[in-house]
Amino acid sequence: MNRQQRRHRSTANRLGAWAAAAATSALLVAAPALSGPRAAAAPGGAPSDPPPPQVTRLSLPFAGIWGVIQGFDSGDTHMGYAAYALDFVPAQPIGTRAPRHGAPLSRFACYGRPVLAPADGTVVVAHGGARDWPAYVKGHDEGNYVILEHAPGEYTEFRHLAARSISVHVGDHLHRGDVLGRCGNSGNATTPHLHVGFLSSVDPIATRPMTLTGYEVMNPDGTWHAGDGTPSKGQILRPFAE
Repeated sequence: MNRQQRRHRSTANRLGAWAAAAATSALLVAAPALSGPRAAAAPGGAPSDPPPPQVTRLSLPFAGIWGVIQGFDSGDTHMGYAAYALDFVPAQPIGTRAPRHGAPLSRFACYGRPVLAPADGTVVVAHGGARDWPAYVKGHDEGNYVILEHAPGEYTEFRHLAARSISVHVGDHLHRGDVLGRCGNSGNATTPHLHVGFLSSVDPIATRPMTLTGYEVMNPDGTWHAGDGTPSKGQILRPFAE
């Protein structure tokens, strides 16, 4: 076994599971709250009119290795107006247990992680001022979130951001990789995770299909292959090294 193979095997041993895997029964991942910006639910649980082809090249909005805990049109909370959204948490070693009830949010791997702009864009919504709710308590406000406009009819939104973490303002122009806030537990998140949506409209909010680029997915043996553009629940992924 050569050095690279040993490195892949070590990675597989350390990252064969991810943080929320140990907490599936306790974790209620949530789409953006329906309060605040109006949410458009189309018949059949998806936008009714096919959007034009995507023109924005979207990267993963984080550094490091993360897992997908809810994918597109999941039948859970990602349906209707929120059909095309993704929920992420950082990958964790095999056997990692979910923090106990009453544990501080800092015990969750996701909490406080930087959230990055996935492409150049302009901030059109920067909604701060909300609290972080204790873990396993579902909040009843819309939480902290940011929406970027990348092109006409192409926006990204980032929900459940940490209290006092949003570092951008409406009108700011961001470049790919700029930090816009940090992962938190605001809104109806229940436990810390990052919710990412690709929008065709901000008011009413409606998601549209998205394709991501520049990332790879872990194989069962710890090796990696290029992502197909559509992350799915259970995948472990990371950005390509620049």
